Formats: sequence, structure tokens, C-alpha cells
Amino acid sequence: SVFGNTVGLLGDYKTGELLARDGSTVMNDFADFGDEWQVLPSESKLFHEIAHPQFPELCIKPEDPRGERKRRLAESTISIEQAEAACAMLNKDLLTIKDCVYDILATQDLDMVGAF
Repeated sequence: SVFGNTVGLLGDYKTGELLARDGSTVMNDFADFGDEWQVLPSESKLFHEIAHPQFPELCIKPEDPRGERKRRLAESTISIEQAEAACAMLNKDLLTIKDCVYDILATQDLDMVGAF
């Protein structure tokens, strides 16, 4: 395979492990892994323009690198019952209505009915 020996920011192609630049240290923290693979001044650039941040300044961390999200129920203005009532008018199967309810609750926007 063309990608058989590939390692880097996407991990080891064969094992899926996230390996540090040394090729043997397995990393388990995504933020540390991103910092490990930050482009160094001695390496060639992919883009023509140099943008912030640049090494030695660390990369900007996402709010939650593992993708876990916490719902802020106290901030909700639309109830489950309101979302279900709005989605019921779709006259669709149960899964479609469930998806509709999720979209409304996630966006807090009743106009999401039927948007998918």
C-alpha cells in the first residue's frame, strides 16, 4: 500500500497509534500530540503565508479535543415537549422525528423542523 509506512499527525497507518516524532513514543493526549507535531522553523512550509501561532508558541487548543460536549440545559429555552410537538407535524417515521427533535434541542431553533 502507498500509505503503509505513513506516520505523522494522523498516527501510524498500520496500528492507528498516535506516535511522537521519535516514532516510538505512544501518545494518548490529543492536545499533547498536536503540540508534538507542530511545524518547526527548520521544516518546510505547506502554505505561502505564515500565520499565528508559530513555534515556540503552542498551537491553539480546541475547546474539547476529544469531541465530548456537555449540554447546557439551564440555557435551554425550548423544551423536549415543544420540540416533539413541532416535529410531529412532519408525519415521518420515528427515527426522523427523533432526529428532528435532536436538531431543535441542539440549536434551540424551532425553525429547524424539516431542515434535514
